[in-house]
Amino acid sequence: MTRLVRMLLVAAVMAVAVAVYAGVAAGHGGGGGGGGEGHHGNGDRHGDRHGGKHRGNAVLDASLAPSQTTDPAFHGVTPGGVPWVLDRGSVELKAKGRLELRVRGLVIPPPSGTGTAGGVTSISASLYCGADSDTTAADTSDTVPLSQDGNARIEDRTFNVPSTCLAPVILVHPNGDMAHYIAVSGWRAS
Repeated sequence: MTRLVRMLLVAAVMAVAVAVYAGVAAGHGGGGGGGGEGHHGNGDRHGDRHGGKHRGNAVLDASLAPSQTTDPAFHGVTPGGVPWVLDRGSVELKAKGRLELRVRGLVIPPPSGTGTAGGVTSISASLYCGADSDTTAADTSDTVPLSQDGNARIEDRTFNVPSTCLAPVILVHPNGDMAHYIAVSGWRAS
């Protein structure tokens, strides 16, 4: 009987250890963070992007696509009047109110432009939620400079993140013009 009690005790301890390990892994999104590929599956060890400081859970982590004149309006905001190209762009929004947006090479290509940002010298970003008929942004960042090479970074640590945001869309506005966007969360094949 003593042997049976010991075996049951060992099994119970192992079950508790497995449950604790599973809980820790689930709480971290399953990512190991110990090098190699992280839980995003792209070699990006999420915590390392921000100096190891998570600052809340990401509620939106997306690439950005440049606008084209034929793109649809989103929440009453229309695309810019010329097509744009974008080397790379990303946006991350944290539940605790941190917006980080980066664009590289957001420019107007020939023949509409000269391969620069043209007359656009600054950008801002807005978050829209829900039905497209809702034309009020949940929040909009401050305006930041856009270089003529099309490079900019928005870091807003006081961004208003609603508790519920279905079908979130981030729109990047030129020169503070809230009626137009030149980039949008999503992707576009090259």
